[in-house]
Amino acid sequence: MKSIRKRSKNLVYVLKGVDPYSTTKKILQDFPVPSLKGRKVLIKPNAARLAAPGHGVTTHPIVVQAAVEWAKACGASRIAIGESCIFGVEAEEAFRVTGMKEVALKEEVELLDLDQGKPLEWTVPGGKIIRKIKVSGFLREFDFILSVPVMKTHMHTQVTLSLKNMKGLLWRKEKARFHQLMGDPEVTRGYKELDIAISEMASVLFPQLSLIDGSTGMEGMGPGYGRAKKAGIMIVGNNALSADAVAARLMGLDPENVPHLKLSAEKGLGEIRAHNLSIEPKDYLKWETPFEPPPRELSIPYPDVRVYDEGSCSACLATLLVFLQNYYSGLSDYRLDDQKIHIGIGKKLKACPRGTILIGNCTAKIKEKGIFVQGCPPVASQIWNTLAKKEL
Repeated sequence: MKSIRKRSKNLVYVLKGVDPYSTTKKILQDFPVPSLKGRKVLIKPNAARLAAPGHGVTTHPIVVQAAVEWAKACGASRIAIGESCIFGVEAEEAFRVTGMKEVALKEEVELLDLDQGKPLEWTVPGGKIIRKIKVSGFLREFDFILSVPVMKTHMHTQVTLSLKNMKGLLWRKEKARFHQLMGDPEVTRGYKELDIAISEMASVLFPQLSLIDGSTGMEGMGPGYGRAKKAGIMIVGNNALSADAVAARLMGLDPENVPHLKLSAEKGLGEIRAHNLSIEPKDYLKWETPFEPPPRELSIPYPDVRVYDEGSCSACLATLLVFLQNYYSGLSDYRLDDQKIHIGIGKKLKACPRGTILIGNCTAKIKEKGIFVQGCPPVASQIWNTLAKKEL
């Protein structure tokens, strides 16, 4: 199922409310959506991590519940909640912890691990960074996608909203591949490969409707290690890019300065300039709640740890943080001559001293320089076990 973007006026609704469930119900009921009667609806939340509701990491389950009830009332013939989890997270456990399993059971709808089954391979027309992508085979069974992301900042893409949420429709390690792309400077034009890849993905993976959960979002070091941000906002848009642009403004950001949004707009996938959008209410910026942006450089709260980060993904950064939180006290034996612990991550990593702990498959090309830990990314315990084996 390849999405068809409507060329009609881009319409975005914003609503402030205390209760996420009732706010979601109201905004969806008020929003003019083409008939869902007989449609097969896939609801794609952000539920890829082991995080309990209300912390701004994953979509709140009562928002998803309200969306399911709305789709039922609109006459959808089939409704499913689907997600593809980050590496190292089991879908069944994630669905339980995030509350998606409870919603699916209560509403008697399907709950799909999108990594199961055989993938589909789609061509990306005009792709310069990605020419083909593997997507979940389940996509052939649905004709309407509702993207339900959380309003979050992101260490590499500034924000993660409706468009980036579609990465969860990629099949298995295809998601990690987006972080490993290397483009010619004449093609990238100073942009990150990841931002270009998201904009190219959006040309074939574009939801019919976006519902952005800003009840409790995340600021700072998102998508997994920032701080919860209570905004109490819901956003609905018939164009995911336009909805993301409005969300970015409500977060205190200029969408023209968010690379993957700007690149997607340049491709004609939607409008991000406010004066060309139909936004209700007109004074929606009265609800603007500036989010603290992600840090420009990773801050490690250990003065004797030196991190060499060149082109890492958020998954590797998250793994590094968890590893240090859990195992820092046992790393004394891995200090180099300067009495510091040296750790390297990222696909572009080239320079680091011998003896550096090299985390993730992206560092394999220089593994002779230190202690190489395989994985994409490895989990924290795997890093520790690899170090322990080196001592034997």
